[in-house]
Amino acid sequence: MFDNSLSAKPAATNGHMKSEHSQLQTLEHRNEKYGREKFIRKLLLGSVKFNPKTCAELGIKFTQKNFSVVLVRINKKADISLADFPSVVFAIRNIGEELYGLESECYGVEAESATIAFIINHGGNVDFITTQSSDLKRHIVELFDVHTTFSLCTEYDCSPDNCSKLFSNAKYAMLYRLSFEPYSIIDYDKTLSMSRLSCEYPTLLEREIFECINSNNVSMLRRAIGSFINTINNMSYDTILLHTARLLIAVDNMVINTALGNDFVHNSVIEDLSSLESINDLIDFVESRCNEVMNIISSSKPDTKKDIIITNILNYINDNYSDPALSVEVIAASVKRSSNYIRSIFKQSQGISISEYISQKRFDQVCKMLIETNLTARDIGKEVGLNSGSYFYTSFKKYTGYTPDNYRKAHQPQNFKN
Repeated sequence: MFDNSLSAKPAATNGHMKSEHSQLQTLEHRNEKYGREKFIRKLLLGSVKFNPKTCAELGIKFTQKNFSVVLVRINKKADISLADFPSVVFAIRNIGEELYGLESECYGVEAESATIAFIINHGGNVDFITTQSSDLKRHIVELFDVHTTFSLCTEYDCSPDNCSKLFSNAKYAMLYRLSFEPYSIIDYDKTLSMSRLSCEYPTLLEREIFECINSNNVSMLRRAIGSFINTINNMSYDTILLHTARLLIAVDNMVINTALGNDFVHNSVIEDLSSLESINDLIDFVESRCNEVMNIISSSKPDTKKDIIITNILNYINDNYSDPALSVEVIAASVKRSSNYIRSIFKQSQGISISEYISQKRFDQVCKMLIETNLTARDIGKEVGLNSGSYFYTSFKKYTGYTPDNYRKAHQPQNFKN
């Protein structure tokens, strides 16, 4: 009689052996993939040299002479839980390797917090990188509702060891996200060709921001901050950061060295600025800090009739300084007080006369228009309410130390003059 139990044993043994073999293959695959990621990461950081034998063992193929490095930065404000974040990064890596790999050899790794890096080894045509990057951005939004910024750097006819330089350049390009539209694809070469000729700190716009804070003028403050940021946005990333930090430190000092600022504490300005994703984020951040200081100053002032009148005078001048007929008498009528009274309270409050303040406001605008437009000095004078030619030129030189033409030559970027 046939013993079924004996005949079944070899089948079970074979199944067990197949299972063990499958597990070993999976383990080997995971180890190879981990080793490959580790090597690619070290290659990007420049801590290991290219070794053909090691690459062959890890399944890395570099058959072309051209390399690109693409960085994908996940918006740090994205609504991703810590538990889900690794799986999102893993998915982005896999999708990116598949898309870029259609026309190249591509290897992705998590390079830094919230940043995935891809080494792409390809032929001479790099147009596919921008196309596939756009597709990858779209997939990330559709799958995870997450926005990303891309940066890339390419070098032709180079060694794999050059990937560390490409990685460094791509990181530098990523910093320029403040100068591009939110969530752009930024080419390192474009950041080099951007106009970075002017680096002078916009003192006049800083003064305008201070005036808005002191007069509690919210609408004018946002416009002044927008002008400040748009002016420095033509400069290098380092200059943008330093000028913004200088402005915010000066704004903080309006209260930090007084009794009002006893509890006024912030994190490092540079650290806060470095984490921002776009130029709109930068404007919002600066506005938030300025509003905070403005509210402290405003809450410390007694709500007296004099303060209200001073605020109304400042707002009236800011809105009407370009009117050549603007005078103390006209302003007095607008606030329903006598000329002598508003002269007295204004000088006590602001430290200068109303006429001096009007002149300062007008000449600040002249300086701004000399830099930002190609209008003649005479036309600019008329635009701001200064009709007398001789008075305009004499007073402008007294105010700035320059003639209008010399001021324009000294301060207007070269690319604007053409």
